[in-house]
Amino acid sequence: MYEIAICDDDRAFMSELEALLHELLSERGTDCHVTQFLDPSALLTALEQGMCCDLLFQDIFFGKEKGFRCAQILRGRNLDMELVFVTTSKDYAVDAYSVHALHYLLKPVSRTELTRALDRFLKQRTPHMLHLTTPQGTLRFPLAEVLYFEIYNHTIVIHMLDGGSKSWRGSLQELEVILPPDQFVRPHRSFLVNLEHISEINHNQILLTTGNTLPVSRASLANVRMSLISFDRRRHLLH
Repeated sequence: MYEIAICDDDRAFMSELEALLHELLSERGTDCHVTQFLDPSALLTALEQGMCCDLLFQDIFFGKEKGFRCAQILRGRNLDMELVFVTTSKDYAVDAYSVHALHYLLKPVSRTELTRALDRFLKQRTPHMLHLTTPQGTLRFPLAEVLYFEIYNHTIVIHMLDGGSKSWRGSLQELEVILPPDQFVRPHRSFLVNLEHISEINHNQILLTTGNTLPVSRASLANVRMSLISFDRRRHLLH
């Protein structure tokens, strides 16, 4: 369930938006809890007191552009929330980029545009998913939960972080093409490993965060080390 806030001086509009949010998110297999605010000051106070918010729908015009100023304050606090401006004017569409707004909605808000905003929000918040088509059907799972792939007698085995596994006929070469190259590395002809779960590398093996060890070929050692360094740098920049 997502925590959503709506800040607008029109109660009727907020109630209509809340109902539509519940409807659209329900269609996508999730739901939300919505808190309404008639003034940006009340919103800022609630957030200071610890209220959680994943997504904020913020009107701009509260007199002297208080809505936009509120957004600037929120961005200055580095809060982990997405922001959607809702207004009657296109005049601030460019300014919205300065506060990293996810979307800009014009009143009256259309179902189509709100759907686009929500889909963008869900894409931001949903873990990267991998879809694999196998002879047994389609496999769908978050990449972060994959520990490594192994090939044995033309059978690919996916080893998951929770200890589970699945297998199908295929080749690592085909799999390697569809995997993100900045998240998986091939230390040995028989393995593709998730860089996120590598704990240590020595001259002939990889130690995973789960305690498992996998071999590293001499020819692949330098590439594995450089891939892990690059991955750690990107992760540091994101956090």
